Amino acid sequence: MTDEAAKTTCERCKKSVPVTLMGLDDLCVYCQADEQDSLPSPNSYSASEPAPKTPEELAREELALRILTRKRMLPFVERFNPDYQAGWVHKDICKRLEKFSQDVVDKKSPRLMLFMPPRHGKSTLASVAFPAWHLGRNPDHEFISCSYSGSLAMGFSRKVRNLLREPSYKSAFKTRLDPESQSAEAWLTTGGGGFVAAGVGGGITGKGAHILVIDDPVKNREDAESQNNRDANWDWYTSTAYTRLAPGGGVLVILTRWHDDDLAGRLLRMGTDGGDEWEVVRYPAIAEVDEEFRSVGEPLHQERYDTESLDRIRKAVGPRDWSALYQQNPVADEGDYFTRDMINYYEPEHIDEDRMKFYAAWDLAIGKNDRNDYSVGMVIGVDEYDQLFVVDVVRGRFDGFEIVERILDLYVQWKPTMVGIEKGHIEMALGPFLEKRIRERGLYEMYVKDLKTGRRDKEARARAIQGRMQQGMVFFPKDAVFTAPLVAELLRFPNGTHDDQVDALAWLGLMMTEFSSFQAPVVYQPSWRDKLAHLTGGETKYKSAMSA
Repeated sequence: MTDEAAKTTCERCKKSVPVTLMGLDDLCVYCQADEQDSLPSPNSYSASEPAPKTPEELAREELALRILTRKRMLPFVERFNPDYQAGWVHKDICKRLEKFSQDVVDKKSPRLMLFMPPRHGKSTLASVAFPAWHLGRNPDHEFISCSYSGSLAMGFSRKVRNLLREPSYKSAFKTRLDPESQSAEAWLTTGGGGFVAAGVGGGITGKGAHILVIDDPVKNREDAESQNNRDANWDWYTSTAYTRLAPGGGVLVILTRWHDDDLAGRLLRMGTDGGDEWEVVRYPAIAEVDEEFRSVGEPLHQERYDTESLDRIRKAVGPRDWSALYQQNPVADEGDYFTRDMINYYEPEHIDEDRMKFYAAWDLAIGKNDRNDYSVGMVIGVDEYDQLFVVDVVRGRFDGFEIVERILDLYVQWKPTMVGIEKGHIEMALGPFLEKRIRERGLYEMYVKDLKTGRRDKEARARAIQGRMQQGMVFFPKDAVFTAPLVAELLRFPNGTHDDQVDALAWLGLMMTEFSSFQAPVVYQPSWRDKLAHLTGGETKYKSAMSA
C-alpha cells in the first residue's frame, strides 16, 4: 500500500494540494495560471538574462501553462503561434469568444458579430484558434465553418486539424482526432464531435453544428454590390446554414463590412423585427469616439498598423471603402433624404480659415449608458460666398459635467461667433453649471444661442441643410476621422440607428438660414428689456442678441 502523496497549502487559494501541483512563490499551478492571465506590459521585460531554471521549476511552469491554455484562449493562441502580435483588441476578442463558448455549453443560443478591418488577425482567432480551443474543452461538439469560398474554409479546417495533432495540444487536452475521418472537408474527433468546412452557398445538408462560424462571406466589392449575390447569401443562411444548428447552438459572424445590405446588415435588421438578438462588437481601424482602451483618433492595433500607415491606406482607398472596410460603417449606394451626389469634399490645405467665421451647434444626449444616443458638437466655417465647411466634430457619450467641459473646450479651440444648444437642454440640465463654468474660465465673450425645436421634427429641421447640400454649398474634410461616420449617417437618414450628427448639422443649417455670417447686419426684434425701456420712457443698457 503506497503512502498518500505529500500535500501543502497554497498561499492564495488556501487549498491543500499535492506538492507536485505547487508552482513558484508558494502558489499552486492553478493560481499561478491565473496570475499569468494578462498581457505583459512592455516595461515588465528585463534586459538581463534570466537565471537558469531547475528541471523541477521547468516542469511546474509547463504544468501551469497547460492549465492556463485550457482556461484562457489568448495564452492558447500565443503558445501555438509565438509570433502572433497580440494587442488589447485580441485580448478583448478572446474574452468575448470565451463567453460565447460557455454560452454554447449552457445552451443559451448565443449570437455574436465581430466587425474588424482586413489584416488585423481576426481569422486566426475566430476560425482557427477558437475552434481548436473549444473542441479541446468540448470534444463532443460539432463545428461548421464557412467562408466566401470552399477552399478558404478548408484552409481553416486544415489549420485547426493540424493544431489537434500537435504534441503540446495533446498534452493540454484529451481531445483526439478520429483516425478514420481526417479529410480537410470534414473530420471527426473520437469524442463524437467534428469539423465541417464549406463555402457560403455550398451544401451542408445532413451536417449538424453546435457552433456555426461565418468568416468573411463576401470576397470583394464586386460581389458585395451584386444584389443577386447578396440575395443568394441570405437564402443560403436562412434555408441551409441556420437549420443545421443544434438546440442552444451559437452563431459567430466575423467579417469586414462591404455593404449596408450584406449578411450582417440583414441579420441586424431581422433582429429589430423579432429575429435573433445579436451582440455586435465593432472595431474601427481608427477610433471615432473615446473607447475603453483607446481615445478618439488612435489606431486599433498600433503594433501592426500605426496612424501613419492607416492615413496612407485611407487616402489610397477613398472615403467610401475606408468607411466600410476599415471603419466598419458601410452605407448604401444612395441615400434617401441625403444622396451621395450631395456629398462634397475639400482638402483642408485648400481653404483659408482666416477668412471664415465659425459657428458651433450641439445635439445633446445626457448620460453614458450604451443605449443612449451620442452627444455631438459640430463646428462649421462659413466663407464670403456663404459656403459651409465642416471643420470639427466631437462625438461621444458624456455625463452632464463632461458635456459642459466639451462645449467650452470646443469654443476655446474655434472661437465660434455663436454656440447653438437646444433650449430644453439648457433649461433642464446644463444652464446653471454652464453659466458657472463660463464665469470660472473667463469666457465672457461666449454667446450661447437657445435653439428652439417648436413643432419641427428631425426631418423638418434638416431641410435647411438639405437645401444647401443640394446647391453644392456644404463641404466635408476628405481625410478627417469624423468624416466617414458623418457621411454614413447622412446617407442613412432618417432610417439609421443614430442621427445625432445629422441633428447637429441640421441645427447649423437653421442657424445659417437665420443668421448669415457675411450678410448685412441683422436687425433684431426687440427683446422684453427693449420693450420695458420703451414703456418706461428710458433707455436700456441691454441689447437683445438674436432673441426672437
